[in-house]
Amino acid sequence: MDSFEILIVEDELIIAATLEEMLRQLGYKHIKRCKTQSKASRILTTERIDLAILDINLDGGQEGLELGGMCHEKGIPYFFLTSYSDRKTLLDAKDKKPGSYVIKPFSPEEIMVAVEMTLMHSQPEMVDKLNKAKEVFELSAREVEIVELMAMRLSNQEIGEKLFLSLNTVKYHIRHIYAKMDASTKQQVIERIDSTWMQKS
Repeated sequence: MDSFEILIVEDELIIAATLEEMLRQLGYKHIKRCKTQSKASRILTTERIDLAILDINLDGGQEGLELGGMCHEKGIPYFFLTSYSDRKTLLDAKDKKPGSYVIKPFSPEEIMVAVEMTLMHSQPEMVDKLNKAKEVFELSAREVEIVELMAMRLSNQEIGEKLFLSLNTVKYHIRHIYAKMDASTKQQVIERIDSTWMQKS
């Protein structure tokens, strides 16, 4: 999770700070916060965000729904926070295809589940992308496992812990992955996966 970037869009300072602390306790280190639709739009457009958490009601409106639509278009996993649980709000939110929907006030457990569900829902296409990359770049089963964790922004140490491999073994496999994919960084590996997927027949 060393380089996993989370964006919190919440206009209530205490709620935003509480949510950030919960995420840090879950192990997430890189967290940005903003409280307006305009600033969130700029961040989503110009920076790499791996997960967005969006308050539906900003400045008295439902600007969060528009941000959800933006995230969906850009393929950024996200879920909604809201104080409202009425049917209309739920249906409006559902149309934006969020990974989850959390009612305030929330618990650390609810946030943990929402994060995991949202990331899980974003994975089906990744499975297809990895299968395509495996075919194109002739990756081994172990290399595919490592590439998947690289795409989740895990560090070499975290990859080793997940797969019960030593750090040196992880580095050995990554060198082979770089050679096969003509890459020199993890970001380039992710870009190769995406570009290969976009070129699929």
